[in-house]
Amino acid sequence: MAGNNIARVYATALFDAAREKNIQEQLHEELEFVVELFSTNEDFRLYMTSPGFSKGIKKNFVEKVFSDNLSEYIVNFLHVLIENGRQSELPMINTVFGDLVNELNGRMRVEVLSVSKLDSEILENIKRVLKAKFNKDVIVDEKTDDSILGGVIIKAGDMVIDGSLFENLKKIRYNLLNSKVRSEVAYED
Repeated sequence: MAGNNIARVYATALFDAAREKNIQEQLHEELEFVVELFSTNEDFRLYMTSPGFSKGIKKNFVEKVFSDNLSEYIVNFLHVLIENGRQSELPMINTVFGDLVNELNGRMRVEVLSVSKLDSEILENIKRVLKAKFNKDVIVDEKTDDSILGGVIIKAGDMVIDGSLFENLKKIRYNLLNSKVRSEVAYED
């Protein structure tokens, strides 16, 4: 499970409250909405994390903006984060909360990194193999990165399967630099 200790504490507390009322999926959607806003709207993020605005002003803002659209659980949760100065942890809290919801529902999120978009057949094959290995439904987040040169990197929980060309070239380089060449053998034409 991803996340630092602070995010894990807050996410677990919210998850436990949600589980009591069986509303973990709803709260996850609402938290996703707030995190999306936090990540994409720089004004909102700066306002929420700025020490120039008091905690009371931030709480009032949250109340006015979100109370009609979000559950009281998320509004109160945002108040707690503001009170403790942990608003900047929202993205990581959301990640951990999502992991907890997925774990409860027998799902796991997997990141697949490649140079270009993979064929749906390849993605389905990756899903099938990982589902058999972990005995969970697999949700694939596909990302692209030119720096890996080729191949695929799969991140599933704490496990990383690095089948990238870049990693293979690093291994070959390491082996070549650390191999001993026998100096007594000489070849002549």
